[in-house]
Amino acid sequence: MAEALIFHYRQQNTILCKANPLTKVATTIAICLVILSISLNGLLLVSASLLIATHVQKLPWGRYKRELKYFAFLLLLILITEYLATQSYVAATAAFTRFVCIILCGLLIADSTAPDDLARSLGGILERIPFIHGWEVASSIELTLSILPMIFDATLEVVTARKARLQRNRNPLGSLTSLVSGIFNLLLDKAEDLSLALEARQFDPARPRPRLPYTYVDVLLFTLVLVLLVVASVL
Repeated sequence: MAEALIFHYRQQNTILCKANPLTKVATTIAICLVILSISLNGLLLVSASLLIATHVQKLPWGRYKRELKYFAFLLLLILITEYLATQSYVAATAAFTRFVCIILCGLLIADSTAPDDLARSLGGILERIPFIHGWEVASSIELTLSILPMIFDATLEVVTARKARLQRNRNPLGSLTSLVSGIFNLLLDKAEDLSLALEARQFDPARPRPRLPYTYVDVLLFTLVLVLLVVASVL
């Protein structure tokens, strides 16, 4: 069930999966910063390039229908509110495209980056900063990224179970309360299972781990993103 949900890591033999997590984080931050100041033509170029990247990464769009509905609603809301505020189709389209780029970046980095790999890459860097326990911070980030997909898992499980039981509630408030309560209880169970699993493996957040190496893939990815952003900035 987890494989069919959004923001889950899928191990694949693709360029993004082979790249070092720090390279992907750095390029993602660069893209998100640049799209704040480029023209609509540049935004369209970046969004088109990211869509091509999702094709190369083979994102299972058909399995993301449920979750993408929420983003579609937010995109429509941004488009309408931006147009009402500015009375400009260009400004509204630009805001719409920026959010599309941010969503695509999030999908790509989540689909291609394992939380454990990200922690291994970040820990050694953060450990060099004075007064910061780098490996503990990296482990906290890893656990956070591991827990977030549980929300989607738990929601789908609860909704599917309610449909299978043909559960109906004429009171909307009561139905919502029951749904939220079921999701929360299931999340607690999953969190307890994760805690027991970590305890059984004698997980130590402060323990240093082997860092991931940089390869030619990182140079290629960085170069492609750099060229893309330079071209998008001059359009």
